[in-house]
Amino acid sequence: MEKIDFVVTWVDGGDSEWLAEKRKYLDAASSATSSLAGGEANAECRYRDSGLLKYWFRAVERFAPWVNRVFFVTCGQKPDWLDESNPKLRLANHAEYIPAEYLPTFHSDTIELNFHRLPDLSERFVLFNDDTFLLRPVAPGFFFRKGLPVIPCDLGIPRWIGCSNISRVVVNNAGVLKQGLDVERLVRRNIWKFANVRALGLARAVKNVASFAVNRMWIPGTFGHLPMPHLKSTFEEIWRSQPRVMDRTSRSRFRIDDGVNHWLASAWNAVSGRFCPANEKRRGEFVSFDEKTLAGVCGIVRRQGCPQLCLNDRGDDVTPERCFAEIASAFESVLPEKSSFEKPKG
Repeated sequence: MEKIDFVVTWVDGGDSEWLAEKRKYLDAASSATSSLAGGEANAECRYRDSGLLKYWFRAVERFAPWVNRVFFVTCGQKPDWLDESNPKLRLANHAEYIPAEYLPTFHSDTIELNFHRLPDLSERFVLFNDDTFLLRPVAPGFFFRKGLPVIPCDLGIPRWIGCSNISRVVVNNAGVLKQGLDVERLVRRNIWKFANVRALGLARAVKNVASFAVNRMWIPGTFGHLPMPHLKSTFEEIWRSQPRVMDRTSRSRFRIDDGVNHWLASAWNAVSGRFCPANEKRRGEFVSFDEKTLAGVCGIVRRQGCPQLCLNDRGDDVTPERCFAEIASAFESVLPEKSSFEKPKG
């Protein structure tokens, strides 16, 4: 079996020293550039620690025990309970793999777009954020088949394309894809994957064919906010092909509106035919939680209602302490036993 690593990013947004450094650079960036993303893109909720990280590790150990290694990527922070002696655990400091001219960074895209530089990272890896969780047992084939990443396949323009930061990034990804690849020729050559009824369902397969007929050379590249399988070599290829946009994105210490994100790598693989198609709705759920939806979110966790779950923090619409405590209680009912990634008592 090919080795598959998991990579998870984390930040303790409540650390006073980290906060002081972030404020210093954010003030400088705000006065220096007009492309800094507004709204929630750089808001405090994007850096908030939910206190759920130990359940992420418990889920990995229980539901994906086959994983080769877990790369825990931070700016040097780590929770007190984490057992660094676990043979599967690899602590990765930003400074260990991100070029010095991009540091310090508070930009998730910089952190992710440079993963190909992580020492010893396997060619096949799955990118997790600390708000994405496994809820059921998954086999390696859930993420990779015949050595290729299993990725959601939707050629349609999302309904939510608008003026948000993520909408602009999606458009940027599509533009870079068009510059780097012969999109129409490649999609036409691999159209059987985009029209795979068995993998995608009839509605999505028909939609893909219709969308390609209309859009032709413009592939939005939206792949959902769930754990995403990647090929390290694809990141290397994009850096060689499109160094300017990759460098521009990485140089920004915070999210910007004229950058790209790791969905570009998934789109690059899809257009190139280096993927196995999947329907995102069959792979997990993205849920935004607030006071009104909290009970439903906890219900999904308790009944393990999907293979993967993303818990999107709604920022000002939540009371963080209460919401996270309720969700932690739900996870505790499913994953009560400590994992080997946690220090033993005493």
